[in-house]
Amino acid sequence: MIRKELTGIFACFAMLFFAAYAFAAPVPGTGQTKCYNNTVEITCPLSGQPFYGQDASYNINPMSYTKLDGSGNVLSSSVTFWVMVRDNVTGLIWEMKTSKDGKTNYANPHDADNDYTWYDSNPATNSGNSGTQGDGNNTEEFLKALNDVDYGGYSDWRMPTVKELAFIVNYSIPAPDPTIDTVYFTNTSAFWYWSSSTFAYDTSDALFVGFNDGGASFYSKSGRSYVRAVRGGQSGVLGNYTDNSDGTVTDTSTGLMWQQTNFPQTTTWEQALSNCEGLNLGGHTDWRLPTIKELRSLVDYSQYNPAINVTYFPDTATSVYWSSTTNHVSRGDAWSVYFYHGWDNDNSKTGHSYVRAVRGGQPVPSEDWVLSVNPANQSVAKTAGTTTFSVSNTGTGTMPWTAAVTPISDWLSIISGSSGTNAGTVNCNFTANAGASSRTATIRVTATGATSSPIDVTVTQAGSGSTQPVLSVSPVSRDV
Repeated sequence: MIRKELTGIFACFAMLFFAAYAFAAPVPGTGQTKCYNNTVEITCPLSGQPFYGQDASYNINPMSYTKLDGSGNVLSSSVTFWVMVRDNVTGLIWEMKTSKDGKTNYANPHDADNDYTWYDSNPATNSGNSGTQGDGNNTEEFLKALNDVDYGGYSDWRMPTVKELAFIVNYSIPAPDPTIDTVYFTNTSAFWYWSSSTFAYDTSDALFVGFNDGGASFYSKSGRSYVRAVRGGQSGVLGNYTDNSDGTVTDTSTGLMWQQTNFPQTTTWEQALSNCEGLNLGGHTDWRLPTIKELRSLVDYSQYNPAINVTYFPDTATSVYWSSTTNHVSRGDAWSVYFYHGWDNDNSKTGHSYVRAVRGGQPVPSEDWVLSVNPANQSVAKTAGTTTFSVSNTGTGTMPWTAAVTPISDWLSIISGSSGTNAGTVNCNFTANAGASSRTATIRVTATGATSSPIDVTVTQAGSGSTQPVLSVSPVSRDV
């Protein structure tokens, strides 16, 4: 494949017209745990010392994954065979790849060696350019193969947005290894993977993320790249902003608070770190330079010049903004975003770029969280009806949780309360059971980012040959 680049732009990000739908989810950490100065690795500095405030100075929303079997059940991290991977921070579920032997096998859509042209026949999502159907080995046919067989019990597999795909990049892993946690994402090639994102500047191109360096760029839809499917609500698509009328803007879709007006002068990377650490704005003093994933969450890929919501960030320069994340391949550079198009850059740390500070996110809990669901198991009548479960997620501060019927059931569904923060109620609907035997379904409640969740709640419905069930109401709890 021939990579198409713009002069002067390295590992660049580009644009897509996204649907406005999004759900609230934290921005995952980058995986970077080592510290650097302008040239080499250093001992991580303390607050007040030079280069404090870089990515590894904080531990916010660390990446966390869970292996799942073919029915969506949780497996031990030590198992050697699994079918899907759940991102415990975003809640997204990812397809696993198999058979990485250097040979394509399109009869197996999970074959790690298969590459595809970019094709989307839906005019509502292809930005006016469907791409290249080719010989049938295209991204639309790939997704159809997964959904036709209800892979993992689901038929809503899709291409990831460019932000979602970049969320699983691990920026601590240098080349030539793939920049991803291979304990969970085995058989990943250190190469390019398609996103669902069309490049609005030239709709004959689409965006990819390179798992050789963690950057993103664009490539002709007629070219061939690898694909990894995802399911779940789209995360990090468009910000849901609130102007706090004090010089700050809160993005309720990520929980991050932003400096509304960037620092007026461009600075070096070291000075950018210092300026953010010393900022006192909106009554807050815990400002910091954003990670590359956090900075990218601001990008609006439906527009350019600048690629950001100018209603909330009107002074944004069509230029480069620093992130706190060092380029793990070239340690004298740091990742940045070019807000003309929204592309990624990697700039020399001694160069000058713009700065916008951030605060918030979901830090590592300072105490154990306790997630509980009551009742732990529910028996319901054979006739149609509704049932409820109470969720409690207690600790200092806030921690979100989600609930889902796993795998999807044809008789039990959640009608409200599929997500919440701390306490809430999950309301379910069930249809009548015309069969003679009882049937069961599972509701999985997950505390986002918690390593020892989820809790599985079993709902058992009587059959026509069963007597009226007795309700079980014993609670279940876990430290998370």
